[in-house]
This record gives sequence, structure tokens and C-alpha cells, in this order.
Amino acid sequence: METSHNSLQEKKKIGIVSHILANACHKCEICPHADKKPDTAFERLMRWHRTWCPAWAAHTKVYGVKPLSR
Repeated sequence: METSHNSLQEKKKIGIVSHILANACHKCEICPHADKKPDTAFERLMRWHRTWCPAWAAHTKVYGVKPLSR
């Protein structure tokens, strides 16, 4: 019972906006698509984009790091 109670409290701390942004990032296929084509300008742009993207940050907070091909 303690575990489910603690995880519920942690979810409440994250907030609804973070969950919405994380969900958008979770369903987005742009980063995985870019990651499948390494050493292209598009992939480098997306790698830079992840450093400041609020949806990527929310995804990392809610779900952990989004799995990419490399």
C-alpha cells in the first residue's frame, strides 16, 4: 500500500501541464525519425532541440528518457 500511495503523491507533484506535454512528446515520431538518420543536419537539429524542448523535459520527468534508436 505504501508504494502506490507514494507514486500517487509523486504524480500529483508533476502537474497536469507536464503530463499534457509529456503525452505530446510520447506520441511524437519526429525525434525517433531523426535519430534513425544519424549524421544528418536534421538529426543534429533535433539533438539540439532536445536540450531546450519543454515537451522533451516533461517526458523525461514523467516517463523517463524517450527511447531512441541510438
